[in-house]
Amino acid sequence: MVRCSKVVVVQILAFVAVLGLLNFYFKNEETDTATPQSFDENLPTRIKFKPSIHTEGEQEADEDSEAPETAYNKTLEPEDQTTDQDQHDTQERLRQEQKEAEERARKEQEEKLRKEQEEQERLRKEQEEQERLRKEKEEQERLRKEQEEQERLRHEQELAQNKSPEQVIDERMQRVKDVCKRLNYPNSNQFNMYLFRKFGKSGISWCPTFKASSSTWRDFFIDNVLGSHANFMGVHYHLGVLGNQILTRYSQRGSSATRKRVFNGESDESVRFTVVRHPISRLISHLRKAQNYPYEVRAQRGDWVEESIINGRTDPNWDSATRSKFKREWDTYVNEIGSGRHSPFSDDNPYLHPPYPVFPELIDFVMRHRGRDDKGNNGHWRPTIEWCDLCQNDLDIIIQLEEEPEELMVLLEKLQMMNYKSNFLSKHNSSSNKSASADEIREYVKQLNREQKEYLNKMYAADFEMFGYDPIPLDEAA
Repeated sequence: MVRCSKVVVVQILAFVAVLGLLNFYFKNEETDTATPQSFDENLPTRIKFKPSIHTEGEQEADEDSEAPETAYNKTLEPEDQTTDQDQHDTQERLRQEQKEAEERARKEQEEKLRKEQEEQERLRKEQEEQERLRKEKEEQERLRKEQEEQERLRHEQELAQNKSPEQVIDERMQRVKDVCKRLNYPNSNQFNMYLFRKFGKSGISWCPTFKASSSTWRDFFIDNVLGSHANFMGVHYHLGVLGNQILTRYSQRGSSATRKRVFNGESDESVRFTVVRHPISRLISHLRKAQNYPYEVRAQRGDWVEESIINGRTDPNWDSATRSKFKREWDTYVNEIGSGRHSPFSDDNPYLHPPYPVFPELIDFVMRHRGRDDKGNNGHWRPTIEWCDLCQNDLDIIIQLEEEPEELMVLLEKLQMMNYKSNFLSKHNSSSNKSASADEIREYVKQLNREQKEYLNKMYAADFEMFGYDPIPLDEAA
């Protein structure tokens, strides 16, 4: 404001000076009569030309007239200087404004980026929070289900404690009937029923569920029915020894109201039974036999052992020489089992590290053959509902290996075989008759992938439901 006021004052002074000079000039023109008229007389007074040659008096007058003009010029010089300063100041101001505008733009851009980063961070934290809440909810749901399951088991245990073994068996038999009715399970055309007329009031018929005390009952029947001389292909304790006892023909004629299938030679009053076991425990038991006894590897080589190992461990990137070498070493190892010879083999041969199948390899074998050929229908892993054709053969009593000896006593009583109970109790605590615990089953199941678990759950769904076993949990990592 001060600068602008100075400029205005200077301009006013300059304007007053100009007016003074013009007034002085016109007065001199009016009094100067000696000056001859020239061609510019007709021009306006304010723009008449002055002669370039002056008389002495004129020169003095001109000199006098120059004084105000010089003063005018001197008066204008500060204004020009002020104008230059103003222009400089204006340019400086503009530069400053531009700089400030650029600074504001930079700060606005930084603020925008900061807000975007804050928004991204907010969204990230929100997603993390949502994920945390989801996992927390899943964990709570898992714990809730686990608690419910524990409560259910506790309740069942309490009920079981209050129930007699007979009541538990009766409820199991009712579940078998209910599942058969609901599923309308097809006829598997599997008989696998062995008749022994020597026992019971009207004979007993036994279906051997493999790896569920079947060897104990097989050996008992061989010793007490056929005698020590019996053998099958040079082997005394072999199910083939009981071949003549198996019921292979049946007729609907004369069948009782409670049985769909009556076998020729079997009385309607004969007692049909089997012993069952958790399906996964059966698989584990069969696997352990091959793992603990090398001669079983050789005995079952062609059934499932060799294919399980070769298929599960062969690297498709091997060249033919490597493949042949490893297979040759495997053949040598198996052929030398029981011979006392032990040929060396490569440390990097996967077929021999370990020299027996592992659980996932067994399950892969079952999945490849199930329902396709005899290997897939092997009784060691076939569901009991199929192997014993439970929906057609109408068994009278089914006991669980896990519930022995209490349920075993009920069975022997029903078979009128209590005088033989020592034969069974002496073998009850043997390792082959001990079912895998829940923890052991869980450890084996952890080795499987989700596809294998889902397959086993589907394969054994009816057995799980009929006999009250829990299916495999799918959420445990392999």
